[in-house]
Amino acid sequence: MKSEIEDLKEQLMVQKLIFNNAYDGLYIVDAKGYTEDVNEAYLKMMGLKREDLVGYHMEELRKKGYFTKSAVLEALETSKTVTVLFLYNGKKCLSTAKPIFDNNGEVFKIITSTRDITDLTELQNKIEETEKLNKKYKEEINYLRQEKDNSDNIIGESDSFKKNLELVHKVAKYDSTVLITGETGTGKEIIAREIHRTSFRKNKPFIKVNCAAIPENLLESELFGFEKGAFTGAHKSKLGKFELADSGTILLDEIGEMPLSLQSKLLRVLQEKEITHLGGVNPIKIDIRIIASTNRNIEELIDKGSFRQDLFYRLNVVPIQVPALRDRKEDIILLIKFFLEKFNMKHNKNIKFDIRIFNILERYRWPGNIRELENLIERLVVVSENDIVDSSVLSNFLSDKYLSQFDSVYKSGNTFSSIIESVEKQILKETYDEFKSTRKVAKVLGLSQTTVVRKMKKHKITY
Repeated sequence: MKSEIEDLKEQLMVQKLIFNNAYDGLYIVDAKGYTEDVNEAYLKMMGLKREDLVGYHMEELRKKGYFTKSAVLEALETSKTVTVLFLYNGKKCLSTAKPIFDNNGEVFKIITSTRDITDLTELQNKIEETEKLNKKYKEEINYLRQEKDNSDNIIGESDSFKKNLELVHKVAKYDSTVLITGETGTGKEIIAREIHRTSFRKNKPFIKVNCAAIPENLLESELFGFEKGAFTGAHKSKLGKFELADSGTILLDEIGEMPLSLQSKLLRVLQEKEITHLGGVNPIKIDIRIIASTNRNIEELIDKGSFRQDLFYRLNVVPIQVPALRDRKEDIILLIKFFLEKFNMKHNKNIKFDIRIFNILERYRWPGNIRELENLIERLVVVSENDIVDSSVLSNFLSDKYLSQFDSVYKSGNTFSSIIESVEKQILKETYDEFKSTRKVAKVLGLSQTTVVRKMKKHKITY
């Protein structure tokens, strides 16, 4: 008998130890809803004392505001296991109340397990955000893989780029002539290819002719083709680019460089949809879409007399202005990552960039636009001897004065306030150099003109 009593005491002691040392908050209520016991984990979680709870009915405790929902009260009412989520002192808690039945099938205890899931919830939110990002990145990667068949890729998330792309896809449905303008390296050819790729001519030829790269005396024969004997060395007839593009699309790149003598013949092609070979007499009907592109200001060329106004009107049915990379700041990081992946794969390397490289390149002016960025990334991948490229190597490749100014503000010893001052000065100077007006600077930066003038005086910027 004594041994059995000692065994029971030992079992009770062990159970009490387990009860008090459990990770979850444990709460015991009798069949009437009065609190019998509560462990240390629950008291610590809720910031309460034992005497605040033991002996009190759960309904009283609810009215005191210790919880908004009571799993215990619901379990007493339904005689079923109940789980509720409630907030207390800024903590999100998950509570499960389980009825314990006697031999007669009557509820005689309710044992509740409560866990603080605030950290778990935050972790779950982070996991969900990560999953969303992973999904987004996978979609982007899948998109890029699909586009590799075309060798050119449409990359961009900025508003200006999206609006441009929306116009491109709208224009692609129709057969109108398109004039694409923009600085060198902005991706005018890629836009032209996208128009072709999404048009009804997509399975037909896409022919590009660089009007600036072909000597003037050869450009006509290159475009229109020639008959045998048309000129010295013409031993056999040859089709021109217009005929090769039949049923498809032709891109006349650098159209601003086309000589005046050829512009009148191009105008006839646009009007009549027919060509005549050099040395030929019979017109040849063609079915093509013409897209022209240039980095020149055509209206200025018209004023100078080097470009026909009537041809401009024929070409400029749908104008598309491709923004410079400096006006697509949101796309720079995306493009860097794309080119980094592209050239890592091409050169069988695994180069990564230090975060400061992204920061610096995002703020660089990119006078050569996307082409300059692409060439720089390939150069960094090829010449790098380390797996991680840091910003110190950029000075070997970029001579822009802005780069040295930007990099210098991060040198050791600079305080936060001095960095802010330096960046503010750079932004004001760069913006004023571009717009040449304090009023325009104020509009671009969202400041009053008075503030711009005061800050420029402070930084001794001449205006």
